[in-house]
Amino acid sequence: MDQPVTVAIVDDDALVRAALVAYLGSTPDFTIVHEISNGADAVVTITAEPVDIVIMDVRMPKLDGIQATAALRLALPEVKILIITSFDEDDAVRDALQAGANGFLLKDTSPAGLVDALRAVMQGSSVVSPGPITSLLLDSRAARRRPAPQSLGLSPREREILQLLCSAHSNLEIAEVLELSESTVKTHVSTIMAKMGVSSRLKAVVRAYELGLVSPA
Repeated sequence: MDQPVTVAIVDDDALVRAALVAYLGSTPDFTIVHEISNGADAVVTITAEPVDIVIMDVRMPKLDGIQATAALRLALPEVKILIITSFDEDDAVRDALQAGANGFLLKDTSPAGLVDALRAVMQGSSVVSPGPITSLLLDSRAARRRPAPQSLGLSPREREILQLLCSAHSNLEIAEVLELSESTVKTHVSTIMAKMGVSSRLKAVVRAYELGLVSPA
């Protein structure tokens, strides 16, 4: 990264904010611009002084992380939003997905895992913590899962790219694996999203699991 990635930390727990600051403080790739304790202040502050990525808690006073995510997505379409969540907030994870979050991370993620997740999101990858959250995203849809008609018309190459997309590969990484140009991969990803009827890479990932188009790693 040529310039440090600017970060806003939004969490009502002062200890969590301090931990996140400590995690990122020793990494020169990131600069913490805002430390905010509720969703309402986050929307006002970040809209006035945008950052590259927001680390957003779910449960907060005044305005929760889901509502704040939706508001920021409208005001700042390009901002990246990484939701940090606890094991018991699975319904909120699905709601945050609909609100436009770029990824979900469990609060007990290691410092290295947090940094890796932030870098992945900035590179365009979708980040979902393994374990309980991923399991719920898959298991809760099992009863509703239905065969995808003609696999939604995805070509073998598109299915291959979708599998890599679901493994959190960026466009550049997919291009390197499949020996394609990055622009070709971007075109394929756009086509895949259109065929799946989704508006984001993360929604494509969840939809792919829902329809059984890919298998968990």
